[in-house]
Amino acid sequence: MYTLMEAIYAIDSKNGLSKEGMIPWKSKKDMKFFMNKTKTHVVIMGKKTYFSISEEHRPLKNRLNIVLTSAPELYTFENVKTCENVKNSNNVIFTNNDKIHELILEDRERYSRAYPSLSIDFKIFFIGGKTVYEQFIPLCDKVWVTQIKNDYECDLFIDYDYSNEFKASVLEEDDELVITEYSRV
Repeated sequence: MYTLMEAIYAIDSKNGLSKEGMIPWKSKKDMKFFMNKTKTHVVIMGKKTYFSISEEHRPLKNRLNIVLTSAPELYTFENVKTCENVKNSNNVIFTNNDKIHELILEDRERYSRAYPSLSIDFKIFFIGGKTVYEQFIPLCDKVWVTQIKNDYECDLFIDYDYSNEFKASVLEEDDELVITEYSRV
């Protein structure tokens, strides 16, 4: 079955998503997996997640970045210093429309033409934070979870029960992490 909407996230051994608003671990393996999985697709995230990405890496390249915020108009004014890299970017949209994923899927061809970094058969990936996951995972066909095998004393957690709706398949496991694919049954 071809999936159109997926979620992807990493957690520590105690289901921690972040500590003080940042991801506390550095995993080249997880970052490479995330990049390869989401490249040429649409990524939807909350404002805090967007601004937790280091300035030199945002917006995420080779993807259409959709940032959900209650005040999208704040990110278009020229005097907003934190958004200097946004003004000239053609791959980020700030919006308060939490149905943006429906609009994109209804007019896939238009988005493919407007955003050349998107593949013809692009998917939508929800990439954080916790509120975005809680709102959109129920709509996803697949969820990719990387569990880092250490405790990073996080202060934000996610504990989604996949057992009734999804089938789990371990994609990769080593001493550092385990990557699990959850597919809707």
